Amino acid sequence: MQMFNMLLYSSKVEIPKLKFRDEVIWCQETRPYDVCFESVECGELRLEYPFWGLDRPAYCGHPGFQLICQSNVPLLNYESVNYRVLDTDTSTQMITIARNDLWETSCPRFLYDTSYNSTLFNRDNFPQLNVSLFYGCNSSSAVIPLSANYRFSCNVNETQSDSYFIRNDQLIPSVANFLDQCQNRIDVPVNQSSTARLAAGAATTDDLRSGLTAGFQLQWTANNNECDRCIRSDGQCGSNSTSPDLFACYCANGNFSLTCNNSDGGGGK
Repeated sequence: MQMFNMLLYSSKVEIPKLKFRDEVIWCQETRPYDVCFESVECGELRLEYPFWGLDRPAYCGHPGFQLICQSNVPLLNYESVNYRVLDTDTSTQMITIARNDLWETSCPRFLYDTSYNSTLFNRDNFPQLNVSLFYGCNSSSAVIPLSANYRFSCNVNETQSDSYFIRNDQLIPSVANFLDQCQNRIDVPVNQSSTARLAAGAATTDDLRSGLTAGFQLQWTANNNECDRCIRSDGQCGSNSTSPDLFACYCANGNFSLTCNNSDGGGGK
């Protein structure tokens, strides 16, 4: 019996105790600084502040600069008109846009004038002019003070009729009086090179198409100085989510209303 107990005891295998180290799993909230570091990507363009949309939240941009991406084309919408974003230059706050409804045709389904928020954009410092498009015109007049190369045909309100284009600064009285009888008119800015091609007597509908698709330039005015200072302090520009009109500088160590070097935490998400 004693021998059996010894054998039983000796057959026991001592299992070493496993020592588990306490592990703490940290769950860090995603910071606006990291989120706003990412740009809006659509087609070949990467757009940063003041633009937002898609996966970039509103607090990373400025109100009025929401983008939608349609068939890899970034679009801004103002007064029922979509504008294609063709190019941007953050260093000069310059954007080049073109009307999407006039991209493939000079005869849009709905006739809206070109408009944009003058508190968000400025075009006074760019050498560009308006081209005027007149729709639903009566060409039965005995005397037409415009050559045939300024005329194109459009279906307006289910009726095929003549339309005309002319540079806005070339509306001399005789031409203006003739075009007054047209049913509708819209004005579209064109850039400097297009302005030269649309000169009196030489313009064609091909020149018009080229001018409309080349777009025109605007300069955005979305807290430009504040954003410059924020970027220089290694921050990311954005807006206060509770008061979107207020600028916010998102920093690695918190959210501030001015720069990452100040102690004012008034720009929080």
